Amino acid sequence: MSIYLYSGKDLYRMEKNLRDRLQQNRIDHDHTVVLDGSDPKNFRLESAFMACDSFSLFDEDDKKAIIVKNPYFLSSSSKVSRKNAKKKKEKTDDKKEELLDLLTNFLKSSHSNDLFFYCDAFDADSRRKEYKLLQKYEVKIINFVPMNEREFNSYMNDQLKKKGYHLDSEAMKVLKERVDTDTMKLHNAMDKMDLYGKKDLDEEDISHIVPINSTLNAFRLSSMFIQGNLAGAVKAEKEMLLFNYDYNAMIMMIASRLRSLYNMLHLYEQGLNENDIAVRLHANPWAVKFGLQDCRGQRAKTLLSYLNELAGLDQGIKAGMVDPKDGFESFLLRNGRGC
Repeated sequence: MSIYLYSGKDLYRMEKNLRDRLQQNRIDHDHTVVLDGSDPKNFRLESAFMACDSFSLFDEDDKKAIIVKNPYFLSSSSKVSRKNAKKKKEKTDDKKEELLDLLTNFLKSSHSNDLFFYCDAFDADSRRKEYKLLQKYEVKIINFVPMNEREFNSYMNDQLKKKGYHLDSEAMKVLKERVDTDTMKLHNAMDKMDLYGKKDLDEEDISHIVPINSTLNAFRLSSMFIQGNLAGAVKAEKEMLLFNYDYNAMIMMIASRLRSLYNMLHLYEQGLNENDIAVRLHANPWAVKFGLQDCRGQRAKTLLSYLNELAGLDQGIKAGMVDPKDGFESFLLRNGRGC
């Protein structure tokens, strides 16, 4: 038997690796048991361990895989759980020790079937005693860390080449914008490209096939607005409408981005540098850098006035006094050219 820990936020590579490993170990769907390990009240680790030692007298090819999905004892503690731990510290500590003893005894012995601890879209907490036990007993720990932009670009080019796709420079640019550095989005896009039936694709093809990245488009909409690029803001608005994002959603998105930029710019005007701002706002330094670049030539009080105007627009829409389309487009036209 082998024991694995799958951890990380790159969902596509994690799922694919699991499928490939099960196939390599000749374990099919009928011999795979999936247990939900996310709820400490309902999940019992003993059940997973018992399944690892079970076998059938009537099935010659009896090897199974037990997958414990989202094991609570490998996730970071939430505020609620810490609060409960304070109230019932002794009882909680006893349960933790029981779990550690149970896990230790299991890891020391041999078993019939494969066991997977599968952290779906989160990083296993390496500070936990349970994690350190897995390390001690040489469990196969596989971390699926999202790629940086350079790694992803190389990966994307390889995947497109394997399938024989040829994209011109503009098509490649649009594809990158829409999938960002998300492997799941990339492969979903390629699945749609397979159905499209063409191998040579241009910008129009990709725009038609691959849905927009709403998060990225919200950034573009607000960035174009802040930079005074009204044409770019209107283009981003139209793209979002094509994929069923209404004006209320766009108002919330641009307000959220403007609020973030206001906080950065306000601190910058107070004399903080980019790194200090990143620490203060618990943000990535690169996000602060590009955010301040968007705001070049702006004042924090101007961004605050935009936020107040959007708040008034939102209230007017909710009260039925303002049409969402007219209100949002008037906001862009009134402020966009003067940014």
